[in-house]
Amino acid sequence: MAINYWAIFLSFVINLMKRYSSKLCSLILLKVYTKETPEITEYRNQLKCLREEKSSINPMDNFAKYALVDRKINKLVEKLKENKSSTQSDRMKVMMYINVVFTILTVVLSLLLIWSNYSKPIIDFSSLLDKSDLGELNIFFPLNKMLAFPNKNGNNSIGVTAWLLIANRFIDIVLNKINAIKILKD
Repeated sequence: MAINYWAIFLSFVINLMKRYSSKLCSLILLKVYTKETPEITEYRNQLKCLREEKSSINPMDNFAKYALVDRKINKLVEKLKENKSSTQSDRMKVMMYINVVFTILTVVLSLLLIWSNYSKPIIDFSSLLDKSDLGELNIFFPLNKMLAFPNKNGNNSIGVTAWLLIANRFIDIVLNKINAIKILKD
């Protein structure tokens, strides 16, 4: 039985990258955008000071001063919201670029896997089967050509395209079982 271990490993990596690219992007963004901008920090400090000042003012006795501080607080809150929204927009742009890089990497690895295993199967079961007087045995009888695709002369083998589908389904099953176990524990 001939097994191409490198292709099997690469197919699992491709499927996992495809499945978890958004989570990887989020982790990368957490490392890149951990600090707030100095403007946001300054606005928060000013806001804290103004709120302390506002709490120390009696609105009945000093209404004008209270209203002035309240207007300053409202302006700072608006500036803080604008600055946060621009920062969030920048983060989303970076996340989109990182997602595009992961998608391109997944496509390139998939094409590399298909190209390098175009003429040879990922798993070949021919050596396991005993040749008998009846001719060559076909363990995947009606599906031989479909499972061996793109390998044209491969009987009793699994080609790269069928293997990618099998690996994808295997990962689905395993992840669903893991999620079911987590749900049961909670």
